[in-house]
Amino acid sequence: MIFYAVPVSNFCAKVEIVLTLKDLSAEVRLPPSGYGSTEYKSIVPAGTVPALVDNNLVLSESDSICEYLEEKYPQPKLLPTKIEDRARVRMLARLHDLKVEPLIRSLFKHMAPSLRDVEFIETTKASLSQQLDLLIQLGDFNPYIAGEKITLADCGYAPSLLLAQKMFIESTINFTLPDEFITWQERLNQHSQIGPVLKRYGLAVDEWIALKRVQ
Repeated sequence: MIFYAVPVSNFCAKVEIVLTLKDLSAEVRLPPSGYGSTEYKSIVPAGTVPALVDNNLVLSESDSICEYLEEKYPQPKLLPTKIEDRARVRMLARLHDLKVEPLIRSLFKHMAPSLRDVEFIETTKASLSQQLDLLIQLGDFNPYIAGEKITLADCGYAPSLLLAQKMFIESTINFTLPDEFITWQERLNQHSQIGPVLKRYGLAVDEWIALKRVQ
């Protein structure tokens, strides 16, 4: 398998967590000439990252990649056995992609001091807090989002919320995760497989923010 990724992408980190949990080997490559380039689109028509090439199969979109890996390599399971529980995990995961992550992504340009809008960041923080409160109502946090075991629901939130925390710190905006998320995050950071992925991702985010400071 070939895994096209960039170090600062939270969606790439999401897929990397799944690969790591399933102990799968993939050749990690940067998109040739950058994502969106003609050269890269000749390999991955969508031109986006993450992307996975497995023999003749070319997949883009992190959810599709994670679901494929779960079906092809079902152990360890990242989706529950019961159909109702699987549906619930998928719902929680989709809330990340459709509701939470876009809020975090909207802060990207504000990492450049010349473009920073503190009022916008504060408004985004309030919206993000509302979404996290909703997730607490829908999830279990015992200690993981969907219960006692790590599922696909955890894989997206882990890097995205780390990214959000670092961007709020850079913006000097006070942001604290709800208690349920703090316990959850601590458990993931201590996890023998997920912890190193998050550490590498955090360092990549730090480097990206440092570059934004001089723009």
